[in-house]
Amino acid sequence: APNIGVLYATLLSLTLSVLYQRFTRIQENVSTEAMLLSQITRNLLSLFADEPEWAQESLQIVANQVRIMLSRTRGLELLSIMKADTYANLLAVVDDYHYLNGCNDDFSARQESICGMLRTELQQITETRALRLSDEASSLPPTHFLLITSLSFVSIVAYVTASLEVVEDLNNPPEEASLLFSGLLA
Repeated sequence: APNIGVLYATLLSLTLSVLYQRFTRIQENVSTEAMLLSQITRNLLSLFADEPEWAQESLQIVANQVRIMLSRTRGLELLSIMKADTYANLLAVVDDYHYLNGCNDDFSARQESICGMLRTELQQITETRALRLSDEASSLPPTHFLLITSLSFVSIVAYVTASLEVVEDLNNPPEEASLLFSGLLA
């Protein structure tokens, strides 16, 4: 039983470590994606300050992406990316605006700079989203959890059979045994 306990503890600690690292990476990617989306929104508002139709179209795309991120599962998000990628649609809006207005005399260096920043930010957010979706999709194999469950069961059975030999009265086990057993099951 001690060998199983050491194996169980090692496997459990490695599992928790892997899952915590995965959770941390997902958290970092979500924070980065949210920050970039906020920055993109500010730049879109700045670029389309005098163009309400362009602003409405681009900000509706941003709103759709926020809705997808908050209310849909990863699978539905992947399907929506295949059907109509919101970041690609935003890039198309920026490119169309630049194509239609970039040659005009009233297209300022500031607007040109914002278009460049938006292209860079949209590339970064697309990469961040890919990392987030990849981390969300990765998981430990089911056999790993089967092994942990099996070792848990063996440990509990070993503990119960070992404590049955020590207990004189089956209706009143020692207090230490009750505390240890409840700790194992918690």
